[in-house]
Amino acid sequence: MLDNGERRRAGASNDRARLVSRRKFLAATGGGAAVSMAGCLGGGGGGSGVTIGGVYLLSGLAEALGAGSAATAEVAVEAINEEGGIMGEDVELIIRDHGDDPQGQLQSLVQAEGADVLLGMTSSGVTLNSGPTVEQLGVPWTLTDIGTPYVTEPNEEKYGDFYGGDGKAAGLPNVFRTNSNTSHMTYAIAKYISENYDSPRIANMGPDYAYGQQCWDYVQAYMDGLGVDYEVTASEFPELGATNMTPQINSVLSSDPDLLFTSFWANDTVTFTNQAAEQGLFDQVEDVFDTIGADPNNFDALGDTMPEGMHYSGWYWPGAYDTEADEQFIERFRNAYENDSEVLAYPPFTGGSTWAAVHIYKQAIEAAGSTNPDDIISEMEGLTYENDPRGSITIDAETHQATANCVIGESSFDADVPYDGAGQVNTQTYSLDRDTALDLLEGSDLPPGL
Repeated sequence: MLDNGERRRAGASNDRARLVSRRKFLAATGGGAAVSMAGCLGGGGGGSGVTIGGVYLLSGLAEALGAGSAATAEVAVEAINEEGGIMGEDVELIIRDHGDDPQGQLQSLVQAEGADVLLGMTSSGVTLNSGPTVEQLGVPWTLTDIGTPYVTEPNEEKYGDFYGGDGKAAGLPNVFRTNSNTSHMTYAIAKYISENYDSPRIANMGPDYAYGQQCWDYVQAYMDGLGVDYEVTASEFPELGATNMTPQINSVLSSDPDLLFTSFWANDTVTFTNQAAEQGLFDQVEDVFDTIGADPNNFDALGDTMPEGMHYSGWYWPGAYDTEADEQFIERFRNAYENDSEVLAYPPFTGGSTWAAVHIYKQAIEAAGSTNPDDIISEMEGLTYENDPRGSITIDAETHQATANCVIGESSFDADVPYDGAGQVNTQTYSLDRDTALDLLEGSDLPPGL
């Protein structure tokens, strides 16, 4: 296992990469070094042991998010290797940056590095565009950070084939997901609004691309399905990665909403929150919701700027589940990175899903008795993973979406967190099944992806 403190990311410049300083990551060009815990199982990696390949954004807007997922994958592999590996052999983990050629990275991981299974990614658009490449490669690909419901929607007859035209069903036979998705997350927010606010005036802000637009479409559809009597006062979409959101914030404020729904993530969450606080937005609305803004990295970056009492949400929050598995995961993650200057020693909001994905691969490979892709896929369909930090989850045999819950919490400086900033208190977890989602989304033409 490499532990020489060297950092490397894809691309030409290393100065902005927020990567795990305790390990080396493989450069996107194919040079560089891997986070390597090697064995010799005789899998796809040219006679070596099981190889897990991952592609995440490790630079730019989402570098902290991607690095958090990569760090979690490393901790999960360490835990597996400490317990004897997979079928008695250690596991090798290779993580690469999306770079400018994410499909090329995926191909290289499988064809050059011999990855038996894949993890990723950090962008819904990149994931959808990479689908045909991964389907051709044939190995299982488990998504840990992806919001779009389309990627786990198999019903082409009802929603149309995404890859065959203008459809929304993009489910593929070897693609799985362990995080909650946009359909589920926006349902949770709509449910919370329906139970806590009467006839609210609601404004929207989100990044101006598919994710932000999908989130706004879905939350409105779910509010309609739940019978919420609401009025839309404004809807603004600053560009992804915008450095100045003041015009959009002022537009929202001038519309005098009761609530603000947002779909920012990573650095955009930090930019929005800082600038909204400067404009006094949090003092002029009753509540602000954000789909996946509740990440320790965001709260750490915001420090004392994060307002209390807002309901940011996410796919995982450490300590929200009252499970022994979560306590053990948090302890292991904190121990691994307590002296690391680059990785926050607290699991990210993709932590639960990434930890689960790695352990699901172990469970499926050992059940299959081999690293044959078709055998692993067969075992993953309908698989239940009992020791998920979020509680037991099952991968749906048809959609390949895990039954993972999502969490909404209240921002507070009273939260027990190992950094100077807010955390989440009064957390609530939400589950959603496909039949309920179909009923609530009826008439919207939006697939549940559940």
